[in-house]
Amino acid sequence: MKSHPKSQRDVSRARRARGIALIAVTAATALTLTACAAGTGTAGSTTAQKTISLVTAQPVNDHGVMQDLVAGYDSETKAKNVKKNVVVLSDPSTYTSTLDSVAARSDMVITTFPPMAQPLQQVAEKYPHVKFVLLDATLTKPLPNVQELFFHENESSYLAGIVAARETKTNKVGFLGALKQDVIDRYLAGFAAGVKSVNPATQVCYAYVGNLSDPALGKQFATTMYGQGVDVIHAATAGSEVGVYQAAEELHKYLIGADVDVRPFAPNYGLTAAGPDFRGAAVLSIDQFLTGQFKNGVQSYGLKDGAVRLLPYNDKLVPSSVQQEVATAKQSIIDGKITVPDDKSVANLQNCS
Repeated sequence: MKSHPKSQRDVSRARRARGIALIAVTAATALTLTACAAGTGTAGSTTAQKTISLVTAQPVNDHGVMQDLVAGYDSETKAKNVKKNVVVLSDPSTYTSTLDSVAARSDMVITTFPPMAQPLQQVAEKYPHVKFVLLDATLTKPLPNVQELFFHENESSYLAGIVAARETKTNKVGFLGALKQDVIDRYLAGFAAGVKSVNPATQVCYAYVGNLSDPALGKQFATTMYGQGVDVIHAATAGSEVGVYQAAEELHKYLIGADVDVRPFAPNYGLTAAGPDFRGAAVLSIDQFLTGQFKNGVQSYGLKDGAVRLLPYNDKLVPSSVQQEVATAKQSIIDGKITVPDDKSVANLQNCS
């Protein structure tokens, strides 16, 4: 997988941040230490008990991906008797110095998203015996002790496509993306393939909102798409997704979200959501390190690795038969019987065909 340009980093940052409406708690101090065990580990420590730290510039109680990441980190460090140290940053001027301080007393450091890429680039070279995992972002230059962890969002959106194809009554479904970028196109590629696997005649329309944090614009695009006969939309529109939720509820049309549970936001018409499983990513990263299977460079993970998923269904809307069909398809992807197209295949898609 190729490195992402700067614009792609911006997309990842905004999409994982969940925009305006999904963050419930913000960092109130320049540096917050939580869930801290005695951090006595040293770089390259050979003692039985390791220290694995988590450093992030995003709130950890966001009711979204960060909360999932911390939950996976907490459970796995506890299960494996690992010393833990969670550091939440809010002042960009401290990112590099704090990461340096944490690395000096850790065996492994997990950090997140593009804002931490540059600080990590500087710090990781100073601590060659410490392993680092950077989620959903890339370095300007690969390092032997840094893994840049990405996701096969196309695989989870393939499953979302099956749900959409079974739920549509008009045989016309839609996809809304935030911006035209490879991370968004992975959702689209998988979704379209999943829909067509159920019914090749079902039309898949798609559009890009062109904004990462404009709920009004998201609502406008969704309203237009629903008005053109689409009755299920899969949205991967970052902060603009709040408006898509509103359109679905007001127009009584179905919605499949991205990355976070849609049921609290579209309780009557939200079917499910697709995207990375950050809890699984934390478990995967820790287990790789502890078992000596750490991999450096850009690494992408999917269903087989427990790194992407469909989030909980609205059981009142998605029949058990459809859920079972999705489970069967998921296993086929894991077994290699189904290969899901990636973002490059979007160039061959014809809109509303």
